[in-house]
Amino acid sequence: MQNAQGFKRRYLLIPLIAILAYGIYFLMQFSPLEQHVIKKIKVNNLANLYITEADAGATTNFSYRYYLFDATKSDAEFLESLNDNKQYFLITADDKALVSIENNAIYLNVKGAIFTFHSPGSYRNSTGIYSVPIYLNASPY
Repeated sequence: MQNAQGFKRRYLLIPLIAILAYGIYFLMQFSPLEQHVIKKIKVNNLANLYITEADAGATTNFSYRYYLFDATKSDAEFLESLNDNKQYFLITADDKALVSIENNAIYLNVKGAIFTFHSPGSYRNSTGIYSVPIYLNASPY
């Protein structure tokens, strides 16, 4: 009986590792962050400025994210691009940030916390990558 073929436990280990790896991958892709568009502003013929309100659950405050996106694409395509971690250029806690657009440049006046800011703001168009100058005036409150 010592040479008899039987079920070896090590063969169970390979499918168990594969299931565990898939479970870890699935949990890492899960994000409780929900966003919805609160304002859309035309910057020029090539770009739109989208402002979204982001909520990560009951225990967190709202944050406001500012995106540049191709003006030839629809709002639905913008919302779909959020799932692909579309790059924002500003995250702030100020829900009343003043936005003005002059000469194809964005002027922001933010009062309160700024979590992330990148200038110039860039976006991908059908013909390449473009940038828009962003001027930020910030004060604590």
